[in-house]
Amino acid sequence: MPRKKRSKGPLFAILGVCLLAAAGLWTFGVIKKNADDTYTQPTITEPSYRATSPAPSPTGTEPTQTASTEPTQAPTTTTAPTPPEASALDIVAKNSLYRTGPQRTVNCKEPNIRPNTNANAARYWVALKPCLDRAWARQIALARQEFRAPGMLYWSGTNVTSPCSGGVPTVPFYCSTNHMMYMKVDNFSKSYNQYSDAESKAYARMWYTRSIAHEYGHAVQSITGILEAAHKLRYEAANYDDRTLMTRRTELQANCLAGVFLASNKRSYPIDGLLLRVWNKWVVTAGDPPGKGTHGSAASQARFMGKSFVTGNPATCNTFTASRGNVN
Repeated sequence: MPRKKRSKGPLFAILGVCLLAAAGLWTFGVIKKNADDTYTQPTITEPSYRATSPAPSPTGTEPTQTASTEPTQAPTTTTAPTPPEASALDIVAKNSLYRTGPQRTVNCKEPNIRPNTNANAARYWVALKPCLDRAWARQIALARQEFRAPGMLYWSGTNVTSPCSGGVPTVPFYCSTNHMMYMKVDNFSKSYNQYSDAESKAYARMWYTRSIAHEYGHAVQSITGILEAAHKLRYEAANYDDRTLMTRRTELQANCLAGVFLASNKRSYPIDGLLLRVWNKWVVTAGDPPGKGTHGSAASQARFMGKSFVTGNPATCNTFTASRGNVN
């Protein structure tokens, strides 16, 4: 009998599977190759920069170190000559404080405190000091100098310890060594309680308002260099009269600066009515005999403090260029 032919179906099936597998591998290879060719790893480059100013720190203070880049070439620089140091006379006579213009009001009000005890006298001055701080901070800034608010200490009796006090002080005073005002509270309370009439009490309040403004005037002199320069000129003076004259110029200026502050706040305080009457009647007119003492005559007080109470301008207070006869 003839041999029966084998079916080729299984062989075609096997070949089909092999062809499908080969096609699949080829397709996977094409997809993988195309994927590798089209995906590129990004290039990370560090930005280049030149620091021009330090960034603020979280606390708002300047950082201690500043980033910078080295220049590729050393810049050509010229060294400016160092300006000569100002003389003591220039400091007192040509100080930038005199060019700052009238002082602006800080809307200071008289404290609603009766200074009938030492503690209340201290509270009265405590309430006034922030007004002086604000008023003179702006003025010193206009003079392009660094403002430093003075401290204030209260005392009573016959003795107080400070780096400056020599002998036994009997009135308020300013010490430049520690930039501190020493306010004698018992003088204030005694003056307020001495008489019962309204004019006497208004006089005490106006006098001791002027007193703290006067000591603050010395602090302003210290900040601007005037006080140290005046002390130097006094030390170099040829005789006792010239030394006394330099002291008088310094004290008259402190009173004049007090008048600047009071002028700028006279409406808000307010210095009117009875306070204005005692100011004109007793405060501005108080002084040493002409040519005697260290704080100036009544005429000199009116010439400087009286005028500054009208102008509110430190330019009024240049006592160091005034003639000898106008500082008596």
